[in-house]
Amino acid sequence: MLVQHFLPRVRALLMARTRNADLARDLTQDALLALLQAARRQQIRDPERLPAFVAGIARNLANSHLRGQAARERPLDVLVHEPFVVDDHDRRERERLLTQGLAALTPGDREVLELTLLEGLKPAEIAARLGLSAEVVRTRKSRAQQRLHEALPAVSRTDRP
Repeated sequence: MLVQHFLPRVRALLMARTRNADLARDLTQDALLALLQAARRQQIRDPERLPAFVAGIARNLANSHLRGQAARERPLDVLVHEPFVVDDHDRRERERLLTQGLAALTPGDREVLELTLLEGLKPAEIAARLGLSAEVVRTRKSRAQQRLHEALPAVSRTDRP
């Protein structure tokens, strides 16, 4: 009954977010499964807010999928934050600078940053995979981003005539 009630609403929300019928159908199943799991674990505290809870699950799944898809399609652009490549020489230079910047990170920080940006994982998912707390993952991610940001301008200034 619960699934039948929310199925059309969740599918419509996901179709609007993804604009892909097959993906919306798959994510709808995931969202409804998450709803059932939450109900079984008694995580639904306020039945009056159930529609908002279900919509939140669906939105989070869609956003997570789209974020991961974007990271897989354009990992270097996501890391360097530059939306286009002017020519092949500039692309190679950006890749070189990025490689040097990543080499300046500790292996743990680099792994957290790669899992975040390339695989689109959230801190809790990374924490479970690496056996760390989510707070440690957030700290490492923030530290890695800051170090990479600091390393890139320094590397590019020292390499230019």
